[in-house]
Amino acid sequence: MGNKQIKILYDGTFIAENISPKSRTGIFIVAYNILKQMLKDDSVEIEFFCRHDLFGQLVKVLEELFPSQKFNIITDIQNPEILVKKNKLNEKKQRYKQEKRYFKKFIKQIQLMIVSLRIKFSKIMCLSSTFDKYDVFFSPMYKIPDCVAKNNNLLKFIILHDLVPLIYPDYFPNYENHWHKFLVESLNSRDYYFANSQYTKQDFLKYCPTIDPDKIVTTLLACDEKFNLQSNEKIKNVINKYSIPTDKKYIFSLCSIDPRKNLVRTVKTFIQFLEKNNIEDMVYVIGGGNWGGFLDIFEKEVENLGKYKDKILYIGYVDDEDLAPLYSGAEWFVYTSQYEGFGLPPLEAMSCGCPVITSNNSSLPEVVGDAGIMIDWNSDEQHIEAYEKYYFNPELRKQNSQKGLERAKMFSWEKCYDKMIRVIKDSLKK
Repeated sequence: MGNKQIKILYDGTFIAENISPKSRTGIFIVAYNILKQMLKDDSVEIEFFCRHDLFGQLVKVLEELFPSQKFNIITDIQNPEILVKKNKLNEKKQRYKQEKRYFKKFIKQIQLMIVSLRIKFSKIMCLSSTFDKYDVFFSPMYKIPDCVAKNNNLLKFIILHDLVPLIYPDYFPNYENHWHKFLVESLNSRDYYFANSQYTKQDFLKYCPTIDPDKIVTTLLACDEKFNLQSNEKIKNVINKYSIPTDKKYIFSLCSIDPRKNLVRTVKTFIQFLEKNNIEDMVYVIGGGNWGGFLDIFEKEVENLGKYKDKILYIGYVDDEDLAPLYSGAEWFVYTSQYEGFGLPPLEAMSCGCPVITSNNSSLPEVVGDAGIMIDWNSDEQHIEAYEKYYFNPELRKQNSQKGLERAKMFSWEKCYDKMIRVIKDSLKK
């Protein structure tokens, strides 16, 4: 390649789908931070791909994330601007319907049919040769789109996050129509893959033998640089913002109600820990979005929840700028998931000097090492013992806080991206 810039077509479909900040999970953090590193790299030139129906959303998200930059976006149809016309026609059709202007509604219906035919024809005309000018197609999550996969002149790279839907299908009743199923079915020996941990790499090689072992590379993730030990003033402000009692100590957890995250067990054993030791000065603070039916699930699963409701504080979605102070102010952080491809929250907590309790399974030992208490995810007894170790031993909390700060320095997005771009450049040379 010499000094010539590498032309990378970045799949922005997943980024476009997360137009609301409240819907952004760990995978979005990965997609965003790798993209941010790419945009800093003078050796690459970035353009974007997305499904035609997400064109407008991708424009909005990119304007939010990178307000001072302009980007070229291509879609799986040749003329995405006709989608704007279709949306405007739809709006007018609905307005005329409400106003009972039936003739104009009929005219708009005819125009919509014509535009829809133009979209269909445009999609057909979007041949694989459209992508000949690029060297690399990079997907932070999804399978390679069919219109791109047909092109044999560019290399394709996908970040692999985990195999949870395949290994635990009971948690995904609609797996037959899940994006993950289509990804797994598309894996092959031609394309290249980045695994977010050594454990994820081994899992994919085990369950997806079509992958060439020489074309899957482990690139450990990182957390944002904003995660660091915060001042007492910032901690106090955030505690007040989320109505956390100032006369209590708190432990913190950040996750979804997904059964794999093991949240019910952590709450149940926290209550048992309080009862066993007659503890009155602690509360459990839980943050996270998408919690439909959260209280109903806990009331069914957790004995004595009613008696201890004031000890379990669900604060919902946490603004990005508030996460570091919440980690920093917690006595410890709990994240005993059944399975993680990487597990960003424990790393975020360690970066803020918060002692952690995590599971001893999947990728979590790669992240936490000896810097936290690691236990069996399905052991109530070990959860209670871990809580007791931290509560009654401030020296252990201090020790693991320091260990966590040191270990967190091992991870950075610069290291992650540097390894990725080296693999991309080496692959292009071949």
